[in-house]
Amino acid sequence: MTDVDRESVCNWRSAASDLTNKETTTVANELWISSPELQTPQSTTSNKLKSIMTPIHEAERTLRSTAEGPSSSVVQLNISLQHSAKMVTIPFYSSSVKLMLFTWMVVILLSPSTAAPIQITFDGCIPGFANNETQYCCPPKYNGTIVDFIPEKELNSSKPLRVRKALQCLSKKEQREYKAKLDKAYTILRNLPEDDPRSLHQHGILHCAYGTGALVQPGTNITIDIHFSWLFYPFHRWFVYFHERILQNILEDPEFSIHFWNWDNGATVRKPKSSHGGCYKVGHFLPQVYNDSSTAQYEAQRSYRAVMSDLPVDLSIIPEERADPPLRTADVALPRNVASMYVAMMLNGSTTRGFMGGEYRVGDTQVLDPLTRAGSLEVMGHASGHWWVGGPFGLVQTSALDPLFFAHHSNIDRLWNNWYNLPGGERKDYDDPDFLNAEYLFWDETATLRRVTVRDSLSIEALGYTYEKANDAYWINYVLPVNGTTNSTTNVTTSTKALEEVHFPMRWNKV
Repeated sequence: MTDVDRESVCNWRSAASDLTNKETTTVANELWISSPELQTPQSTTSNKLKSIMTPIHEAERTLRSTAEGPSSSVVQLNISLQHSAKMVTIPFYSSSVKLMLFTWMVVILLSPSTAAPIQITFDGCIPGFANNETQYCCPPKYNGTIVDFIPEKELNSSKPLRVRKALQCLSKKEQREYKAKLDKAYTILRNLPEDDPRSLHQHGILHCAYGTGALVQPGTNITIDIHFSWLFYPFHRWFVYFHERILQNILEDPEFSIHFWNWDNGATVRKPKSSHGGCYKVGHFLPQVYNDSSTAQYEAQRSYRAVMSDLPVDLSIIPEERADPPLRTADVALPRNVASMYVAMMLNGSTTRGFMGGEYRVGDTQVLDPLTRAGSLEVMGHASGHWWVGGPFGLVQTSALDPLFFAHHSNIDRLWNNWYNLPGGERKDYDDPDFLNAEYLFWDETATLRRVTVRDSLSIEALGYTYEKANDAYWINYVLPVNGTTNSTTNVTTSTKALEEVHFPMRWNKV
């Protein structure tokens, strides 16, 4: 290495050392020390660095193909790295400086000051991949103007909030009326042309596109997935919200709400004296309004478990069981369910990172391993509910084709909303701009494409709705047993045998 090259390298390393981000400086220096030749990064840094390896390798090939001359002869090589809308141009003085480029790009990639929020475009959509199969799920081409979303309360601050209710506590009259409305709405959605973005078919396509790597980060080949990161809960809040608006439009009923499947409540209890309303009836059975084969909201390919009226949902199914989950009756399923909810919401979910999931920014590769960044409820009650129902509902590429999807995710949304006020831990939103300014695209009731942000999803009141209170105390006050005990708070007899198969943390794949 020449004196000119040494001086350049020292300047770059000095710049890296001045960064306040300790992780960035450490990674950059470790790579400098351990990589006498350019190598594919290993271990914990590999995921963060994958997205820059292609331009690095291109740089190396170009340098090798250029005859090496005196260090003063300049070989101009332009490398473009899209990061925070910056295009980076690097001049090379000789091949000995290639590792300097590598160190510098690591600094750029890992420095918080150059990060950016995920932005969605349907342009450049490619085939996705899920469950060992290629998935063809690109949204229909849109030639109109994408319209930025304005929260409902900004448009009409005096409008009362709509109430999403627990399905098991609807009166008989309410159940009949709600069942008829669902039947009418889904009959229409199922019969719309398949390329109509409001059709049930396109609801399935949209979830598939967002969940199988069919969408790519603009200007790159880096695929996007809204599962297993801080994008999961906001995405599904928006998805249910716009689906609800489409149903309201079809029914000509602006007060129509997607009531929630209260699968986390495994006991019927007396309503507390201090309670003003609310639902305290067991809710872990498949809602009957979705289980009538004569209606359009029925899905014939659901598992046999879903049609057994006395069988509770199983919230502790693991990936190895998902193809054919065991038939766990109430005496086995209930203690596992309450333990799973307690762990997801009270233990593993007691911090922002634990519940919301990890960071996911521009330049980050698609997250395929749930143990890397997924939030606690996503990989526990949420995924198990999908697999227990089975059929299209159990697969990421088809789950939104079953109308039950939206009642299921209405409950996920409710639990997220309630999570902030649970006791213990640090329960608040990320204040990171890359979280708050992350964007999605959704079709509204007029087939207009709307641009929305995470920031605008954080208040359900601003979106015009709220939830009926339910019996969350069932799992809030649960105590993980030592040996066989009877938990007096939940009235569930818990045996060591029933719980011995529950391993925490569990490992899930997405749905």
